[in-house]
Amino acid sequence: MYISELYISEDGKYPDGYLEFLFGPRWTYISIVRKFLQKFLLVTLDSGKWADLISISASELLENAIKYASEEGTKVKIVYYKEKNFLKLYVENFSKEENIDILKKEIERTMSGPTDKMYLEKMMEAGSRDDGESRLGFARIRYETNAKIELKIDENKVRVILNFDLNYKV
Repeated sequence: MYISELYISEDGKYPDGYLEFLFGPRWTYISIVRKFLQKFLLVTLDSGKWADLISISASELLENAIKYASEEGTKVKIVYYKEKNFLKLYVENFSKEENIDILKKEIERTMSGPTDKMYLEKMMEAGSRDDGESRLGFARIRYETNAKIELKIDENKVRVILNFDLNYKV
């Protein structure tokens, strides 16, 4: 059986649940994908609350991926390790350099300070923006879930990774 090396944890353990799929970036698919992920997570996890929060977080990442995609194809991966009560969500797509720079800055800023402080700052900033964008997504994900947000860039391929410690009380 083929399991991507991506799924094997740092200590060599195989995941207790995983999912990977690729879909054409269309706004109309976001709701369907979010509902599918939520049902997958309800079966995989012991917490309906986490299933809801992770699927909403995935929806936020998918909206960004579709909004800023430069090519067809958005990849979604979920990897769950029951023993550690830990889940990784990956959303991968292709984007233009200027959008990648914005994404990098948003993630760096979101991760640069205490969760509640960064969320409050982003909410205040959103209220004063006049371009129609809130840019609250990453700060809200972090605030609601305490997820660690990572960004991997390979030329114009972008992978946003949310690391969820499911022991965190939501």
